[in-house]
Amino acid sequence: METFSDAETYTLEDLENWSFKGVSLAVLGFPVRHSISPAMHNAAIAELARSDDRFSEWRYFRFEVPPQDLVAALPVFHSKGFFGLNLTVPHKELAIGALPEIDPPAREIGAVNTLRRNEEGYKGYNTDGYGLQMGIQQDLQRLLEDANVVVLGAGGAGRAAAVQALRSRCQSLTLVNRNPDRLAKLLAALEPIAQERSIPFTGFAPTEVILPEDALLINATSLGLNSDDPLPLAKERMPNSPALYDMIYNPSVTALMTLVRERGGHAANGLSMLVHQGARALEIWSDTSVSADAMHQAASADLEARP
Repeated sequence: METFSDAETYTLEDLENWSFKGVSLAVLGFPVRHSISPAMHNAAIAELARSDDRFSEWRYFRFEVPPQDLVAALPVFHSKGFFGLNLTVPHKELAIGALPEIDPPAREIGAVNTLRRNEEGYKGYNTDGYGLQMGIQQDLQRLLEDANVVVLGAGGAGRAAAVQALRSRCQSLTLVNRNPDRLAKLLAALEPIAQERSIPFTGFAPTEVILPEDALLINATSLGLNSDDPLPLAKERMPNSPALYDMIYNPSVTALMTLVRERGGHAANGLSMLVHQGARALEIWSDTSVSADAMHQAASADLEARP
């Protein structure tokens, strides 16, 4: 296991015989073969190594781990010396109960996407909210602070987006989801955070919501991944000149983004969020400031090379 390839996808069977001599990092998911994180992180690591030799032995890998095996697999990754792990769907929420220590903001979100090794196991962090905030600022020139934020979706990504908006002291928060039970559950979970900051928040179905003209929309659903997906928001509910940040980055333009632009608004995909959450994760592992530029270039190149 001395060789390394960005294109390789490893399994738990490979983990049992792992013998990489440097510092191992990895993303775990199921499926995970589509992940561009290895290309992104290894480009940033190479950049760090140019000014600090200790990073020349760092490498980032990709492991496909079935959800039912995640909890049992984490101690094995620890015993094999993996210093940092990223978790993607569906592992972010599953790992919460298996970690000896969780960063308070991650506990508030109810999910972790970044693990750093310590003696007892791994400490869990969540960098998704940070990535979202930076992506919106970079691509839309908007701030969550004082914005009328509308989050489409009430799953894990929706909760992360909503918590970040509340932490950033948005002007108001509206949640939109077609499943009333899931919507009610998220509203109840967020109520203490919103009350603590005196931020008005509410929830609606996609066909009932009335959006303010200056709404900052965040699509935290998976609707848009496929060309035949329905819109996560009814067309007649879309205001004029909205701003949309769509967490989906492949395809680079979704039907919802097209609708927003037709209404005279600005729309951005989620690639910048992926890049900035990854840069923050690498900062947590390396205790070093990380520029997102190398990550963004590598991520863009990886996506362009795909059929």
